[in-house]
Amino acid sequence: MSKLSKLALLLIAAVCFQCGKDETPSVVPNIYFPIDVSALESPENSTFEFPLVLDRSTDREVTVHYETNSLTAIEGEDFLPASGTVSFAPGETSATIIVEIVIDEYIEEDEQFRVVLTQSQNGVFLNGSQQAIGTIRNDDTAIQVTTEGYVSADSYSGKSLVWSDEFDESEINLNNWTYDLGAHGWGNQELQLYTSNSQNSYVHDGNLMIVAKNEGNYYTSARMKSIDLQEFQYGRIDVRALLPKGQGIWPAIWMLGANFPTAGWPACGEIDIMELIGSSPNYVHGTVHYGDDYTQHQFTGQGTSISFGQTFSDEFHVFSIDWNEQGITWYLDDVEFFSIDQTVSGNQNYPFDNPFFFILNIAVGGEWPGYPDETTEFPQYMAVDYVRVFQ
Repeated sequence: MSKLSKLALLLIAAVCFQCGKDETPSVVPNIYFPIDVSALESPENSTFEFPLVLDRSTDREVTVHYETNSLTAIEGEDFLPASGTVSFAPGETSATIIVEIVIDEYIEEDEQFRVVLTQSQNGVFLNGSQQAIGTIRNDDTAIQVTTEGYVSADSYSGKSLVWSDEFDESEINLNNWTYDLGAHGWGNQELQLYTSNSQNSYVHDGNLMIVAKNEGNYYTSARMKSIDLQEFQYGRIDVRALLPKGQGIWPAIWMLGANFPTAGWPACGEIDIMELIGSSPNYVHGTVHYGDDYTQHQFTGQGTSISFGQTFSDEFHVFSIDWNEQGITWYLDDVEFFSIDQTVSGNQNYPFDNPFFFILNIAVGGEWPGYPDETTEFPQYMAVDYVRVFQ
């Protein structure tokens, strides 16, 4: 071969080599999320892994930029915001984007966020854009409760704290509380089944939680009492609580005479420190019931309200009575709104000079509050921060 021919061949080879270097990849893959991700909020699912794939392999590295966006889930509260770059080495067709989930135990709706692809190199987004939805499914049982609201004094002139339950232990103190159980209307045509189930009453974050639930074809709740455990005659009594609301919901903080098992009601006397009818969520009642027997039952009471537009489920309030030999005075957040004296029962026995025990409950339905309807939301709860007795 002549020198000229050899030179021509070398030039052709050099040009072809240079052309090969400048070629774009023979394959440009589509980038896409094959699935959305949905999982229960639990320690086992503390990270969501979103698979990301190429529809074909290529001889170039493919890089993809991504970021997370809130939908109903909130950044920092339900998931940790994330952004970054994912790379596919030549020949690879799968990768993973990881998002950390914030685990808690509060009852919430299922919540969603999304992972969005924002830029790519050496690949294109299938259908022009790509996102995947992360659904955090909730199966928690604890209810998140505000700490806001009125706080009563720690002491009163001339009185000492003789007993309290601050609900700061991990479980209900059975030296203070026991249960009424059953579903027999409770004299008021109520609907609920009272249980001692931990779904209906428990201690969490320094509060006693009493929870009324719709179980499908019946309702459950809790009615806790201190009979034979904690009984008191006279004193300043403060109960800091956050109340439920809704048609047919009837929470109460009240007391019965300790002789109830023998004297019966209303002869034993009843002191309603607080009752609320859920359809009037900004109004509470203070009442006494008395009578020598059931046929002579009478009651005397009065109510008070907070500002229009507010409800007793928005924040904590303190429901109090000051009870002595002369009578009983009711307070809401230390403001007096009702009082009685020993003449209240007329010619019938005055029962309010004996020891009484506490009752804390949520009733569902009844002759007074009416019954739940399509507007009533469940679960409903009463959170009790403390019960204190000063004498």
